Amino acid sequence: MTTLSASVPAQVAIADYLQTGAYDKHLRKLRHTLESQLSLMNEAILRYFPAEVRVSRPQSGYFVWVEFPEGFDTLRLHREAVELGISIAPGSIFSASRQYHHCIRLNYGSNWDCQL
Repeated sequence: MTTLSASVPAQVAIADYLQTGAYDKHLRKLRHTLESQLSLMNEAILRYFPAEVRVSRPQSGYFVWVEFPEGFDTLRLHREAVELGISIAPGSIFSASRQYHHCIRLNYGSNWDCQL
């Protein structure tokens, strides 16, 4: 409790996890899962969003950016979505100068479940 390092058993467990290849296997599975979920997200955007939206093509991570036409108020969309139990992130919250009011960030990192 007086040191700044992790406990020896935790260090041994992490070392074993890394040496056995389990971490690499986990990363491969995670990449595949995220790729599948991104595909589902893109299909849903194409199907349900207006045709004029633009969608980012992320190379990594688990967020996609959707750009609506200028003048579209995603803060209002956010408020309406919250009332329906839907979580989106309006782009303006990521800008100190209140830009990107017509953009939203969507997270495709969670499993899709029609029951949510």
